[in-house]
Amino acid sequence: MVDVPPPFVDVGLRVVAADPRLVPGEVAVVRPPARRRIDAPYRACMLNRGMLVVVALCATAGCQRDGAEKAPPTVRPVPETIVLEARTVPKTLSYVGTVVAPRDAIIASTRGGRVDGYAYEVGQSVESGALLVKLGATELAFASQAAAASATQAAARIGGAKDPASLPSAQAAKASYEVAADAARRAEKLHAQGSLSEQELTRARANEASAKAQYDGALAEAQAEFGRLKELMATAGQARAALGDQAVRAPFSGIVLERFVEIGQMAAPNAPLVRVIDLTELRIRFDVPQFDAEKVALGRKVTVLADGTMRTASVVRSTPGLVGESNSRLVEATIDVGGDGDAGAPALLPGARYPAWLEIGGTEELVDVPLSSTTSTAGLLRAWVVEDGRLRERLLSVARFEGERVLVRGGLRGGERLVKTPEPDFRLGEPVAARAGDAK
Repeated sequence: MVDVPPPFVDVGLRVVAADPRLVPGEVAVVRPPARRRIDAPYRACMLNRGMLVVVALCATAGCQRDGAEKAPPTVRPVPETIVLEARTVPKTLSYVGTVVAPRDAIIASTRGGRVDGYAYEVGQSVESGALLVKLGATELAFASQAAAASATQAAARIGGAKDPASLPSAQAAKASYEVAADAARRAEKLHAQGSLSEQELTRARANEASAKAQYDGALAEAQAEFGRLKELMATAGQARAALGDQAVRAPFSGIVLERFVEIGQMAAPNAPLVRVIDLTELRIRFDVPQFDAEKVALGRKVTVLADGTMRTASVVRSTPGLVGESNSRLVEATIDVGGDGDAGAPALLPGARYPAWLEIGGTEELVDVPLSSTTSTAGLLRAWVVEDGRLRERLLSVARFEGERVLVRGGLRGGERLVKTPEPDFRLGEPVAARAGDAK
């Protein structure tokens, strides 16, 4: 109960000001001004009338507020929906793979040297055998010339001989040996007939032995000469090869993907210089865990989702056992670049990671959902359905993508009403008004 002071109410109970202490529904006591003397019956009458006025005013304010609170809320019209259908599709396992190229080479020089220039920029196409990098080769050029000159001199000393025995020195020694051997044989016959003394026979035998030793020595020198020629020719070949290594060439046709050393820098021997990759064939490489390893087979179909475009691939390689730190089976599938028939499809990027679905045989029931009717949050697909007159959000378990369609394994059921175009201001559990004409 609130005691209203005299300045706010006169004796005629005419309210002249509102007291902030008044609360709708409370009973107020009105006191008349003290300057008038009022008898008890009149005071009681005035008090009752004042109480009725205040209660009426408070009740009126309360009714107005209750009326404002009970205004009927606005209900969102039911959005356009479609009825979901389930269909039978091949069973798949989902993975994330990396795009690789079978022909991918990091090229280096065995000699190293200062980088004088690049013939191609990153991203340009090159043909097999084309010059890629030119390294400084002044000293190697002089060394190659010196080795070639030494080999030429050795070849001149040998002449046109095809083997050590055909060298002039060896042939002369051989002729002397043959003469001495013939003389020794004749001396043996004459000595046997008594026509030659023992001293003459001994001299003939000594001449034969000396000629034989000279021939063997000449033949050994000829063999050494041929050996030196081969050595000098090999040295000249190494010098030419080293000089050739300073001109780094493409091992196959492809595209320059990376450069590791800039012009003017020194490249160490066998240090990477440039990377060339052949994009005519690309593969998706992924790891299959141990518990699914036996489901992999050559020729199995793989579906790859690359930048919103579906591409097909076929398994062409898999390790016969479990490899790597993850103890998994490494699988590679060749991607059909034109498999989707879309000439405007984005190019696959080597090294990029894309989701892939490996068919393992058999079929399963999946719900077919338009990709445009889903939303993506933190890499997860969601969808809105109308259920019992309210909006419900569902987290989708995606089995695979097929162009602009999504095949869902969990989160939706066939026959449910899917919101065709989700709005950003949808609220979970928000009621929607019924509307006829939902699309099917």
